[in-house]
Amino acid sequence: MASMHDAAINPYDAVAYPGHAFAQTHPARLATIAHFHGLEAASPQRMRVLELGCGRGGNLLPMAAQYPQSDFVGLDLSGSAIAKASSAQAELGLRNIAFHHRDILAVGDELGSFDYILVHGVYSWVPDIVREAILAIFGRLLTPHGIAYVSYNALPGCRLRDLARDVMLYATRDVHEPEERVRVARAALAAFAEASDAETFHGASLRQRLRQLADTPDNVLYHDDLNPGARAFALHEVLDAAQRQGLQFLAEASFPNQFGAAKGPAQAMIASIPVEEAVRREQTLDLLIGRAFRETLLCRQEIALKRGIGRGALQPYHLAASTRLAEPGEDARPGIDQFMFDEGVRLSVDLPLGKAALRRLGEAWPASIAFDELVALAVADVGGAAGPEQAQEIGKLEDALLAIFRAGLLDVRLEPPPLTTAISERPLASPVARWQATTAREVTDLRHRMVALDGVIVRKFVCLLDGTRDEARLLADLNAFLDEAHGSGAEVGDLPRRATAEEISVHLRDVARLGLLQA
Repeated sequence: MASMHDAAINPYDAVAYPGHAFAQTHPARLATIAHFHGLEAASPQRMRVLELGCGRGGNLLPMAAQYPQSDFVGLDLSGSAIAKASSAQAELGLRNIAFHHRDILAVGDELGSFDYILVHGVYSWVPDIVREAILAIFGRLLTPHGIAYVSYNALPGCRLRDLARDVMLYATRDVHEPEERVRVARAALAAFAEASDAETFHGASLRQRLRQLADTPDNVLYHDDLNPGARAFALHEVLDAAQRQGLQFLAEASFPNQFGAAKGPAQAMIASIPVEEAVRREQTLDLLIGRAFRETLLCRQEIALKRGIGRGALQPYHLAASTRLAEPGEDARPGIDQFMFDEGVRLSVDLPLGKAALRRLGEAWPASIAFDELVALAVADVGGAAGPEQAQEIGKLEDALLAIFRAGLLDVRLEPPPLTTAISERPLASPVARWQATTAREVTDLRHRMVALDGVIVRKFVCLLDGTRDEARLLADLNAFLDEAHGSGAEVGDLPRRATAEEISVHLRDVARLGLLQA
């Protein structure tokens, strides 16, 4: 591996940074957030998207495959990353995306304007001059109703992270080889954490960060924690710099659950700030909960934004939630059902329409249901005559869905993802997922999330879903694969000898549930 003291070597060429889809950056999500605030952003069906620091294209390639009528451009300083991105583009046969090996400082106006500009995992890890260039690109290249996404390490939360970072940077100050830097850093943090007083704030912080880094890949630790120039920023600092480029705060990409972490008096403090003072509310939240990472959305200053969410706010959207009815526990009460969400949250529901709506959403997942359709389905499930009382109950349902939305448990979109849970005669999986499944365990679903495929059989099965095979052909080709594997003499692990028709049906339902089947 190349030595990092060689100035000719780009750190991201020497140590590749993992590239994959980031759901928070998806334009369909950003357009929805903007719509809540009165900004009519470009439809993902016809848009131009620029990503600065695109790496190997893991974020842009699924978007380009999903929206063939839109244009995508990715830039990165790493030549090796761009080479891999371009190779993937060619393998996927995508003609609506271009990757360029280019320094952010060299970006002029030649690329044209963009409806969405995405900068994930860059801002905190580059010199000040590059940060200024990023915001200047936003100011120059955003369309009048464009949206810029920028993520960064945030204050005050990162001050705690920096306690451990100080230890690792000191221990590796004279170590240049990347693998050795990571090894020394991990060992030093473990030693300092063990030797420190666990009863002190400092010792507890070191131990907490050590636990967090246990599951962090070496290449992520190398770039994120061992970059001596990395900085964290308060929200108001980023917004002050953005304002000089004619930009304003739109929202946070973690919308709407940003206030969910504030409890009790903290929540009351935030609630005391008028919703029109969005920046003050957000900055107060950071200072109350110690937020360590932000995903901030910016738009042009001249756009008049609206703030606040009330009854009726969900009506224009499609809703989705990964939830299921939980088994009654010891604390079960008559008339109250409990629903489990993938986020690990258990929600108690007593409203009959609320129960019906959550059951419908759980059955439909990962597909979305239009708000009006969901209300109609819930009303039909519960029954009862139309009238003032039913209208009152529907109002309560709206309030309940808004509360679930504010808690970050409800996915809301202007345009539903192009997926289906219906099994067609010749099922078609996302081309990107099929391509990824040939070499990787994790693939990108049609909600732009990374999902895991459980084992070699499932990965091979996804690869077969190219829209040309019915269930009989899928069974025959999967068994041909198993025959070849067992006849090769290679180690086959727990691969079965044969697959059955019943297993094909199960695999199809599982793949649909993962959000991989195209509508």
